[in-house]
Amino acid sequence: MVSDLTWRRRELTTLKFMIQENSAIHKKNILHRAAIALLYSHWEGHVKHCSLVYLSYLNSLGLHCDQIADNFIQLNLSSYFDVNLSMKSTKNQKAIHDYFSRLSDVTFKVVENKTIDTKSNLNSEVLLNILSQLGLPSNEFELKSTLIDTVLLKNRNAVVHGEMLNADGLRNTYNEIEDDLLYLIETFHNLVNSAAANGLYLKQ
Repeated sequence: MVSDLTWRRRELTTLKFMIQENSAIHKKNILHRAAIALLYSHWEGHVKHCSLVYLSYLNSLGLHCDQIADNFIQLNLSSYFDVNLSMKSTKNQKAIHDYFSRLSDVTFKVVENKTIDTKSNLNSEVLLNILSQLGLPSNEFELKSTLIDTVLLKNRNAVVHGEMLNADGLRNTYNEIEDDLLYLIETFHNLVNSAAANGLYLKQ
């Protein structure tokens, strides 16, 4: 995870210097547009990377479900039951009952890239779902939901769909995102790292 964060930091810092050093308004506008899209790509990219690495680590531990936190027991259901499972069937009801009755015999094992879904649109709702899946606190991100949804996502979507944004709007959007987004990326990184290092995935 560290190497992934390092190259993203380096790329964002390089882009920041490019914008600062370029005085031509037209070129600055182009760089701001590119930067908004790039900032989003690093946001989604590192959140997904950390989440997949964390689940891969948990898979490698071979823990039984009676040893892990409830959110991971729930997450593990997807490895045993179809998403369209009908609860009207007594056979299915029995299967779920049996699953929870024999947690000490059930090994935690999920398909990482099928479990974590950023929906190519990592807004606050999608992010909070991922945090819940991983059993991580959401306070910091809830406070920044307007930045994520209204500033980052709205403008990123406008840029990638070819909409024209005025120079002042581009500059203000970039400045606001650039100030806070790396902090949010690092916060997610640190939460995952701390959870893994301190065994927060274990049943308390």
